[in-house]
Amino acid sequence: MNLRFPLATLAGVVTWLLVSLVTLVILQRLPGETPVVAIITLLSLYGISFIFLTQEQHPLGLLGQYGRYLVAVPLLCAFALLILLPPKHFDYLAILTIIWVCLLPHMMSQQRALLVTALVVVVWFSLQAWLEQRSLWISASLYGTFHLFAVVMQSAITAEQQAKLALAAKHVELQSAQQLLLAASRQSERTRIARNLHDLLGHHLTALTIQLQVASYHTEGEAKQQVDNSLQLARLLLSDVREAVSAMREQAELNLKQLLTPSIANLADTLSVKLTMADDIILPNVLQAQHVLMVVQEAISNTLKHAAASEFYIVAQQQPTQLVITLSDNGRAQYPVQFGNGLIGMQERLAECGGQLQVQHEGGGVQLQLLLPFEFPYESPQEPADV
Repeated sequence: MNLRFPLATLAGVVTWLLVSLVTLVILQRLPGETPVVAIITLLSLYGISFIFLTQEQHPLGLLGQYGRYLVAVPLLCAFALLILLPPKHFDYLAILTIIWVCLLPHMMSQQRALLVTALVVVVWFSLQAWLEQRSLWISASLYGTFHLFAVVMQSAITAEQQAKLALAAKHVELQSAQQLLLAASRQSERTRIARNLHDLLGHHLTALTIQLQVASYHTEGEAKQQVDNSLQLARLLLSDVREAVSAMREQAELNLKQLLTPSIANLADTLSVKLTMADDIILPNVLQAQHVLMVVQEAISNTLKHAAASEFYIVAQQQPTQLVITLSDNGRAQYPVQFGNGLIGMQERLAECGGQLQVQHEGGGVQLQLLLPFEFPYESPQEPADV
């Protein structure tokens, strides 16, 4: 069972089991007939619904499609038990509502959770006081403070978990930005050196070659032979310079696989990222590389938060007119897919590169396709022409 809040869920389940066991033991000792089947059904329904509510990315989970409907079931079961059981023997049943209010901080703000908790406490002890025909303000005050304490503590735990997730996401972004900055710096430096070789050394070698050609026409005999040899050496040196400039320009390109590898190296152990792409896929400029990195990071973050997946797949294919990057996982997704800030941000980033984002359903998860054309609507820095 993959639980979203394992420690809180374990504590809730153990407490529910103890309450259920104590209730059944007391029922056996009470004289007269009691609705044992109904009591067992309500206790079981409470526990099962609580476990489903704390499951990660399940349709019946707190953040699932039907979780907002199921969340009322444990509370209704607790109130039904209060009505069916003799209050004076089962005044501890308010513990079940303490377990229930711990779910509220995961669904709403702390302020709203406290208001709902206060309302539940007032209704519960008002009903219990009416059933017992006596004042219960002391019990209401004590149990009420327990309820509020549980909500405050669970809110603090939730805030800490969210802060850790946000910090981890920022750390990954920082690592990617650092990698991109290093790649851009290397690209800029290699391009600068290549241009200097091209503009300075290449220019002088071309001039030298022309001068040696002219000298070859005006010399004869052994001197001409020496000039021709020098001309061949100059041409060979010029060819070597051209090859060196071309090699440096190729090394200055932004290799997709080399850019993605450091970004996924320090992910959580629960998610294995698999790269499937050729080693020679080149991104044309830093702008596109930055957007591709950010989109991949956002997709991985969504998988970690929502998909309950163990594997994430990145597949890149170079087609005649475009580069296609497919992002998918082996997790579960909620249908239909809702475009939140994450997906909208991906669309905006790809649009700046003249690309598109396609969202498809693959198995139980969501598959994202990044379509990037080779020719972009913006102009990239121009390289100097070859010598």
